[in-house]
Amino acid sequence: MTTGTTMVIGGGRIGTALARQLHAMGHEVVVLERDATCVARLAAQDPGVRVVQADGVDPSALEAAGIRRASIVAAVTGDDAANVVVAALARLEFAVPHTIARIVDPAHAWLFDPSTGVDIAVDQAELLARAILDRAELRGVPGA
Repeated sequence: MTTGTTMVIGGGRIGTALARQLHAMGHEVVVLERDATCVARLAAQDPGVRVVQADGVDPSALEAAGIRRASIVAAVTGDDAANVVVAALARLEFAVPHTIARIVDPAHAWLFDPSTGVDIAVDQAELLARAILDRAELRGVPGA
C-alpha cells in the first residue's frame, strides 16, 4: 500500500482499469475525469475509488481533489498535451514525488521526459514492439 494517494487523471477505459486494479491491491485512489458519464460509470463500478468530475489540467481542481496528499500521479487521458501538462503540474507545482504519463501518439514521445515532469512515460506501441521482439528472441532459444 502506498503512503499517499494515487491520483489517476483520466477515467476512460485505461484510467478505469488502472484505478480498479490499484484499489484492489490496497491503494487509495482518486480519479479525475471531465465526462459526467464516465464519472458515474466508474463510481458505480468501484465505490471504493473516489471519483471527481473535474479537468485534470486545472490546478485548482487538482488542489481540491487532494493532489498535495498524492504520492503518485498517473496521467492517462487520451490527449498527449494534457498528460504532459498534468505531469508538469504534479511535479513542478505540487511536488508530487512520482509521475507517470501515457503516450498516445508515439510521435510525441520526445515531450515525455523528466524536464517536463514525467518520471515514467508509457508508450503502448513501444511496449508491444518490445513484447514481440522478446517473443521472437525466445523462439530462437532451444527449448523455448
